[in-house]
Amino acid sequence: MAGIRKPKLFYGWIVVLSSSLMFLFGAGVFFYGFGTFFNPIREEFGWSSAITAGAFTLYRLEGGIAAPVVGFGVERYGPRRLMIIGILIMGAGFLMMSTTNSVLFFYVTFLVTSLGFSAAVGIVGQTAVSNWFIKKRSQALGLTMAGAGLAGVIAPLLQYLISQHGWRAALVIIGLMVWAILLPLAGLVRGYPEEYGLFPDGIEPTDTTSNLNPSDKESQEIIEINVPWRLALKTRTFWLLALTSGISNLATSGITVLVIPHLENVGIQPSTAALAITFITVVSVIGRLGGGWIGDHFDKRHILAIGLILQAIGTLVLARVTTTWMILPFILFYAPGYGTTIPVRPAIAAEAFGRASFGSIQGLLQGVMTFISVPGPLLGGLIFDITGSYSLGFLIFGVATLAIAPTALLIAKTN
Repeated sequence: MAGIRKPKLFYGWIVVLSSSLMFLFGAGVFFYGFGTFFNPIREEFGWSSAITAGAFTLYRLEGGIAAPVVGFGVERYGPRRLMIIGILIMGAGFLMMSTTNSVLFFYVTFLVTSLGFSAAVGIVGQTAVSNWFIKKRSQALGLTMAGAGLAGVIAPLLQYLISQHGWRAALVIIGLMVWAILLPLAGLVRGYPEEYGLFPDGIEPTDTTSNLNPSDKESQEIIEINVPWRLALKTRTFWLLALTSGISNLATSGITVLVIPHLENVGIQPSTAALAITFITVVSVIGRLGGGWIGDHFDKRHILAIGLILQAIGTLVLARVTTTWMILPFILFYAPGYGTTIPVRPAIAAEAFGRASFGSIQGLLQGVMTFISVPGPLLGGLIFDITGSYSLGFLIFGVATLAIAPTALLIAKTN
């Protein structure tokens, strides 16, 4: 574009870095790391596993309701403004939760924190990154979600804070850190490259075929499809994506919340159980980065199916864990499979429906699949209360994920 100096570093990668770091800390203290608070809170108040896990079920319900609202909101107000509002609410939620004295208050403050998390991390970050990339979208999303993959390193920190200062003081510290760390990162996020005289991937339309072999030019053209959200709702792609994501997230949400209590229940030390979350998320980075890169070169539907199969095998192994060494095969199957699906799913949606309505479509997808996955933690908690073990719950999660994997191949391939 005339009159605008092309920067040495495409700003889209700054958006990727900022969003990735927000995923790392935000998901680390809430989505992945909050399981470290599960037993301390349950034991202090004498609540059942199902009652305590009920807060996580409400979080999933809130996420399902908020996702479409956040999706439409990010299109109207832009990602940065929505992120800042969400961060302020999320930090306040942690501070309020530290004063919990009843089940009702715990649920309310958990919902407040969840609302802030939904607006600060997740759809908003995915939308911002997707707006800046087309050709390298899967890679960019993979790098972004790798931050969430590294979020597991936060779990031992939370375990340490709880052991040294108690769970209430730990929640206060986390709330303050949310404001101090995430607000500056949100300030770096921008909406669309076109608003700043740039183009997706940093490639100007006149440059898309420069310096290429003639035989490569056709494959290098950037062709973008933009589908309105109302039309997207009528497509097979939308509903099959929602179904596969919902069933796999049913298992993921149950595992994320209950893996630490499960490992402790079979006699594994709490510190080792917390490290399991760390290794799950860190090893999942292999899948997030690998799935992101492969997704830009091969059929994303096949990659999604393979990821679901690996995730299912790992979940079935988890159901049989009785000793520390058995955690290893669980992680080696589950984590890469789980990680692979994370960048591929939004990449399929963005490829099929385009950037213009990506926020609203992704919000609607997230809403549908969240309602499907809501019973995960509650189901696992109820099974434990009845049987005294989480194993049957993980067995159900594994079989369900394995059964849904072939459905990914039925998703219409984008032309």
